[in-house]
Amino acid sequence: MINRSPPSRELYPDNNNNGPDNHHPNQDTSSSSSSSYLLHRAVPTGQVITHCTTPGIVALTFDDGPYIYTSQLLDTLASYSPPIRATFFVNGANWVSGIDDESTPYPSILRRMLSEGHQIASHTWSHLDLTTATTAQRVEQVTKLEDVLQRVVGIKPRYIRPPYATCENGCLEDLEGMGLHVVNFDVDTKDYENDSQAGIQVSVDKFNNELGSNPQTDSAIVLSHDVHRWTVERLVGEMVATLRARGFGTGTVGECLGDPQSGWYA
Repeated sequence: MINRSPPSRELYPDNNNNGPDNHHPNQDTSSSSSSSYLLHRAVPTGQVITHCTTPGIVALTFDDGPYIYTSQLLDTLASYSPPIRATFFVNGANWVSGIDDESTPYPSILRRMLSEGHQIASHTWSHLDLTTATTAQRVEQVTKLEDVLQRVVGIKPRYIRPPYATCENGCLEDLEGMGLHVVNFDVDTKDYENDSQAGIQVSVDKFNNELGSNPQTDSAIVLSHDVHRWTVERLVGEMVATLRARGFGTGTVGECLGDPQSGWYA
């Protein structure tokens, strides 16, 4: 077991400006200035999380970026009223090499994600299969990305999505030892199989069919990818239209799990 336990997080302010769809990204949610506190619902480690715990909230998540379509996606999310906050499970070197290269747009994209209230989470450095990796490789995949994100945007994510949605053969134990929350999904748009103008309708239909219809009881963590053109140009808009028609709110993975912003990063 890797000994890198996270600090305890038990309380957070009951602040109405920090809830889903009503969020100020620069607000210090750990401030003691609020007179009202709620017990923090602990987000588990050592298990794979696939569901939100907050009914009525859908967490749109995007894997594998940042990439050439990510800025357009951020524009789209910001265009809604209220703006939509998503969770980006980023790689350090997957579709692009070196997200810390200031001669590329990617460091600025990461800073924009953070400033606009999105959650940045880990998808490992180079999209290595963590089930087949050794413990040393798992640690390297996590810490190399952490070091770059710390340097570029000043954060180390506490949330991770294992590549290929698989984390077996000691993987969960290793990630637990690093204090990480392992998050997969319960709605997979399969956008990676349908990245064409005609084909993306398959992903639209899949999302519409798998999303619940009752925001009083239903929620979802949705998998898609900001590295695919037709996800950004069409699928996202179709998903948001469905969410609003059915009365769902949107939020980050942390928010849909009841975790304050102060719990998203080390």
